Parts: sequence; C-alpha cells; structure tokens
Amino acid sequence: MCDYLGVRPLFIMRGSPKSYNYEIWKRGGYAMIYEAQIYPFGQTELVKRIRDVLGLPADCPRAIPEGIIRRFMRWHEKSKGG
Repeated sequence: MCDYLGVRPLFIMRGSPKSYNYEIWKRGGYAMIYEAQIYPFGQTELVKRIRDVLGLPADCPRAIPEGIIRRFMRWHEKSKGG
C-alpha cells in the first residue's frame, strides 16, 4: 500500500517480530520500538495499576527521551530526499 501511495511506512509500537521490522526497513520505512506501553504524562495511577495487576511494562514519561528523537530525526533527514 505504501508503494502504491508513494509514502514510507512509519511504525511506532511496543514490539514486533524482527522480520516485520526488516520488511519496513526494506521499503525505506522506520520502526520505532518501545519496551513499555507509553501512556500520556500524568497517568501515573493507571500505569501503576497496569504494572501491578497485569504485569505489563508501562510508563508515562514527561517527554520522549532525546536519544529516541535524535535517532528518528536522523532517519527523517536521510529519507526526505528520496
């Protein structure tokens, strides 16, 4: 679908098989993988319940870490031209 529409795939997700990530990369796309489910800042109680009751990794950071933003921006700058 991305080829047909002329767009690059961008996936932001908690996890995916490496084979999926490779397919995204082969098509010029980007896969941003988080170890934890990300919830809006301020949802501390919800995140605590998700961790305690469901045992799932979850977080509600004030901001996305700078290293993740830099990595995405490098991909974006490289991919703009073609």
